[in-house]
Amino acid sequence: MRRDHDGMLLVRAELCDRLDRLQGAAERMSVRDLMGGIGTIRTLAAAYGLAPVVSLAEALSRAVQAQPRGCPAGLYFDRLRDAIGCERIDPQASEALLASVSVRFGD
Repeated sequence: MRRDHDGMLLVRAELCDRLDRLQGAAERMSVRDLMGGIGTIRTLAAAYGLAPVVSLAEALSRAVQAQPRGCPAGLYFDRLRDAIGCERIDPQASEALLASVSVRFGD
């Protein structure tokens, strides 16, 4: 069991590193490269069953497609970071994190 836990810590650390690099470069990246980075995070998270990360990455992709340069990506990046650290991987956790993005749109 310890080995599984350590493995997930490594996956989460890799996801955080990718997210940090993506967030740091997002404003200078082409939309295509941004979408590729989001897709890489989504794919890695899906491979390890991190449904909340997958859901948020998909939502961010849709938002970028809808408004390539007007998307409030910062909201999604913050919630993605929360999802990466979230121990819960059930649909309710995904819904709660997605709802937290929606609520912030109203601020």
